[in-house]
Amino acid sequence: MGTRPDPRRVARLTIPQHLGNGELGHHRVHVLNLSPLGARISHSELLRDGVVCYLDLPPALGALRLTGCVVWTRLQDTEQTLEGDRRSHYESGIEFTGPTAEQQTALAAALVTLQAAQDVPDREGSR
Repeated sequence: MGTRPDPRRVARLTIPQHLGNGELGHHRVHVLNLSPLGARISHSELLRDGVVCYLDLPPALGALRLTGCVVWTRLQDTEQTLEGDRRSHYESGIEFTGPTAEQQTALAAALVTLQAAQDVPDREGSR
């Protein structure tokens, strides 16, 4: 049986667990507020200051991916689950780093969308 040539253009290297733990993971977050310079998020996993991350905005805000850096994290709350485990809730500040002109334009459009949503009167409260 002959050997097939490797179809890859460049070699791929496996990331050892001890080097990839956390920094390469995906974490679901809730964006609490957004500005042209950064965002405040809430999340359940601890994020360390200085960690480079990506913030993906939802499709309703343009499905934009922004690169940022965690500038602060604080523990907001802990709760005990019915199973007896403790669950932590954190908030972090993300500062956007090096956005392109296209990303800045898309972020500005997302902020206009958010401002328009805040300007709409709450129909539930008026009943």
